[in-house]
Amino acid sequence: MFLSNLPVVLRMFTDPRHLRFTGEVIRRLKHDPSFSFAGYVRMFSGSARGERIVRFGNQYIISSYVPPVPSRAFLTLLDGASDKPFTDLAYVRRSAPLSTYLSMTDRCTYNCVHCSAKLRKKGPELTTSQWIKVIADLQDLGTSYIGFTGGEPLMRDDMEEIISVVDDRSTTILFTNGRRLSLKRAQSLKKSGLFALSVSLDSADAEAHNRMRNDPDAFSSALAAIRSARLAGLYTIVQAVVFRRELSREKLFSLFRLVKAHGAHEIRIHQPVPSGRLLFMKDRGDTFYSEDDRKRLFKIQFAANRRLWGFPKVSSFPYTEGTDKFGCSAGLLHSYVTASGELCPCDFIPLSFGNVLKDNLKELYDRMSRAAGIPKPSCLAIEIAPHLRGKKLPLSPQESTGLCRSGQSREYPRFFRDLQ
Repeated sequence: MFLSNLPVVLRMFTDPRHLRFTGEVIRRLKHDPSFSFAGYVRMFSGSARGERIVRFGNQYIISSYVPPVPSRAFLTLLDGASDKPFTDLAYVRRSAPLSTYLSMTDRCTYNCVHCSAKLRKKGPELTTSQWIKVIADLQDLGTSYIGFTGGEPLMRDDMEEIISVVDDRSTTILFTNGRRLSLKRAQSLKKSGLFALSVSLDSADAEAHNRMRNDPDAFSSALAAIRSARLAGLYTIVQAVVFRRELSREKLFSLFRLVKAHGAHEIRIHQPVPSGRLLFMKDRGDTFYSEDDRKRLFKIQFAANRRLWGFPKVSSFPYTEGTDKFGCSAGLLHSYVTASGELCPCDFIPLSFGNVLKDNLKELYDRMSRAAGIPKPSCLAIEIAPHLRGKKLPLSPQESTGLCRSGQSREYPRFFRDLQ
């Protein structure tokens, strides 16, 4: 754990609310014979590996990929598939995904080359009442993190109504390009119960970001959205898809300073994956990462998080889903529902295990998790990309099951090995 975390960790463990919450966590887990206080320490330190812990309001964000503490949503995360919740967590035996992202629409104000929603078979968008039913089913299963994405979800006027039905068993996040986010809309989303809002901004260079988004005003719109989200009291994240040509300490540090100055609490770095139109793009060496590139990104992430001030919290999806942390848990800890209701392992994995409007959601998740096996040491979307080219997407449930099973991993990533 970084020394920069020492002040906030000391505050956490002298905060009466957090101490009471820690006691509740231990009470829930101690009935499992495999649990010990050392196991709790490993769970905490494993979650914090590579992270800067931040305080937001009266809660603490260890990793923004899991609910904040203290929260009822975090307790939902601990609920396993049996009466041995610690063992279930260690071996990823789940009754529901930790997180599910819902694609509210495939419509968007931009035309990004890396958009995962491109090239998928389109169908009628779920209605307000249908989404509300899906959310109720997810919460009843035990999903602790619900994300709203697209396309551009703010193209729907019913987002506040949909978000408002999520009770405190789950944390919520909304992903937007920022074009339609005014301060008034941000305040309305906050009032409806939204916890976090993530704005897409790929570069500190306006021209580079505008090219990525195919819009001359994308950069200014994103910065305005970051400010609006922060002013509205939302936990404000910037999500950056960083192509290999942009992967340098100088460029990323410039981006970190910029988003911090405009109010972001955190920035998430994503590597481009072969989905959407990128699935058919020939890599010229300036787009996709090698293993050395990922290691270089991790060094930049860690250097930023070691700083006490001046930068936001920095996370990267390649590290979070890498073998040194949680691994790729698509289909297990994470799932995705398309705008027409297809349940997939992830936003970037167009493998359908059935439609939530036609089939029982629990049965669909159980089918998908069995096919997924255990968390993988690297991104499943990258691994399966060669098998998707030239096919109608998303693949059918039968094809999806076969492809997932063929890529099952045999070794758990570090976080789970430590708990075991």
